Amino acid sequence: MKNYKHPNDRGYTNPELFVTTDWLEDNINKPNLQIVDVDSPEEYRLGHIPGASNPIDNFYKTSLEDRTHLQAPEIFSETMSKLGIDNSTQVICYDRSAGLYSFRLIWALYYHGHKNVKFLDGGYPKWIHENREVTKNETMTENKIFNTKIDKNIFADKDFLQKSLDDKSIIILDVRSDDERNGVNLRGGSRGGRIPSSVHIEWKNFHTTGNIPILKSAEEIRRILSENSITKDKNIITYCQGGIRAAHTFWALKLSGFNNVKNYDGSWREWAEDFSCPIEN
Repeated sequence: MKNYKHPNDRGYTNPELFVTTDWLEDNINKPNLQIVDVDSPEEYRLGHIPGASNPIDNFYKTSLEDRTHLQAPEIFSETMSKLGIDNSTQVICYDRSAGLYSFRLIWALYYHGHKNVKFLDGGYPKWIHENREVTKNETMTENKIFNTKIDKNIFADKDFLQKSLDDKSIIILDVRSDDERNGVNLRGGSRGGRIPSSVHIEWKNFHTTGNIPILKSAEEIRRILSENSITKDKNIITYCQGGIRAAHTFWALKLSGFNNVKNYDGSWREWAEDFSCPIEN
């Protein structure tokens, strides 16, 4: 891969959040390591990394019908148990979506108190590009016991957002597409538009393009943020439609030295449907 830089060489504050394809191939049979393919079951069935388990719902929402909030502790515990994860498991996740669903899982695990999780840099596209082993066989995982311990510091809810609208120390960062922000694409909701005074940078700006997208360097991410007057002294709340793209951006910021970041998990799906919440459009 030309121009590929190792995660350790991209200036991140915590590069240990990443593993490389070389590392994973060397450690694939390590005891108590669970690989999770966080893309859809359809993509998983087409081929995946040997030993990878796969969730039914890679958004980790309350249920397949209720898509607004993150799974509550008891449901999340059950989801992790079925994926072969307990509190001592080292989790390695990957996807085919520029890290979108992986960073969602990492954020959800951190929120539920499990920090022994890493992201496969370059994901499945890089693994394939390097002709590494893949399989179509479903991985049989043993159910484990996973206990949660909530970390509210990285989470924002609707009430917190409502109280933050006039707080000059807080920046609300909208990472949706232009059409969503302008109210052209309602995504099935009642109201289109944006949270008042929010700043807009679409999440895609934080990763490279091409067949094997990777997260941009910390320096590049900081430059994009500073061009939008987002600086490290601010408290930042990310939001999108359902907290997925916002979780990706949460990590882009965290890895670039922004310490005070929260993900508004309910995001636009919740905000637009509560008519007491103000909007701009």
